[in-house]
Amino acid sequence: MFGLMRAKSCGMSAEEKRFRRLHYCGTCKTIGSLYGQKSRLLLNHDTVFLAEILTSLSEEKVEGWQASYQSYNCLSLPKNEMPLLLQFAATTNVILTEFKIADHVADTRQKRFKLAHRIFSKEFIEAEKLLKKWNFPLEKVRELLETQEKRESESLNLDELALPTANATATFFQEGAKLVKRTEIETLARKIGFAFGKLIYLLDAFEDFEKDEKHNQFNALRSVFGEKGKAKSVSILLELESEIISNIYELPISETRKQLFASRLRSNLQKKIETKLPALVCKTKKRLTLSERFERAKVRAEELTANHSWAAALPIFIFVLAFAFISPVHAKEAKSARECAELSFNLMFIGSIVGAVLAFPRNIMQMDGEGTGGGYTPPPLPPESGGQPQGKRKRGLKGGGSDGGNSNGCFLCCCDCDDCECCCDCGECGCDNCDCCSGCCDSCDCGGCCDC
Repeated sequence: MFGLMRAKSCGMSAEEKRFRRLHYCGTCKTIGSLYGQKSRLLLNHDTVFLAEILTSLSEEKVEGWQASYQSYNCLSLPKNEMPLLLQFAATTNVILTEFKIADHVADTRQKRFKLAHRIFSKEFIEAEKLLKKWNFPLEKVRELLETQEKRESESLNLDELALPTANATATFFQEGAKLVKRTEIETLARKIGFAFGKLIYLLDAFEDFEKDEKHNQFNALRSVFGEKGKAKSVSILLELESEIISNIYELPISETRKQLFASRLRSNLQKKIETKLPALVCKTKKRLTLSERFERAKVRAEELTANHSWAAALPIFIFVLAFAFISPVHAKEAKSARECAELSFNLMFIGSIVGAVLAFPRNIMQMDGEGTGGGYTPPPLPPESGGQPQGKRKRGLKGGGSDGGNSNGCFLCCCDCDDCECCCDCGECGCDNCDCCSGCCDSCDCGGCCDC
């Protein structure tokens, strides 16, 4: 499942696409710089939305961000000072992941979640330290989240069940506004965060309605409304959407950004609840043949090497030709041959992620011998009960990685499928005006071909 605030590039201007890319890749790279490469796998579209909101509120000029943020190369990580709002978004992403994994550990006691908690334990500790440095009320948030089990056992109303997730999200939005020195809109930011968190919790219950029954897990909608819970929740979800959009339009940010955020929320929620509301349908373009693709790559290579001398242009031309043939959308977006080269280095980034994954078993063995360090203690497991297993609870807190978002955002090939042509050969439209990638690119946000 991808995030509720995943971007769609249909209808977005080049400036808007760049703004989104800088925050998506910027949050991802900041996570990598602060918490290591493997933590980038946790990237969540909804925390990227928080970064976009904070930038819009602070009126920070993204053009002034250091070169590594401007670069398309995933291996180019920021050093020295990083924008405070990106640090906050990155840390929020990591700490929400800790909450979510700990919740799964308590819910299911499955080894895979305990393993995940152990793998990222050091990163969670570092994120907690940084939040405390910013005077973030982390313990209050944690204490409220720990009341979820009791709330679910008492079968309260939806407002009470969603309160921990809603309050936690509200706190992150409020503290983010304080961090960028916009204390005058703290209350408004909290309102947006609260409604957004409640929407996430209820939407999680909506999407898992059948699965929770199958696995005998707690579901808020079924608990309150019974078998008709999914149908009855649609109006509640739409009311929350309306409330969030109304509050977004009260923010002191540009009208363009307000419309962009509102449109993004509407389209993503519509897709999740499958309502028959009016929607902008992107025009589908004809799939290119290999010869047509080669001819377009040739034209693009000529454009990007036009200002080079003949001796220098030939090898650059060959490289750009190959790159434009393999990834025409990224080649179209690149403004120079150098940017094409930066994008090609992302293949190396894939290799570094694979290396990090392969190193997990060794790191775990080392942790078995040395302990997790830092005084970290995994959350206690519920006591074992005899007889038949009781219904398991399920919280709706969405942390990093819950939407399938990951560090693939700047990969050379944006698709998680074997045939990258599924979304990359739409021709002149550059995938901005087509729906050809609807089935294969749900796990990335490359700022172009996968967001149509």
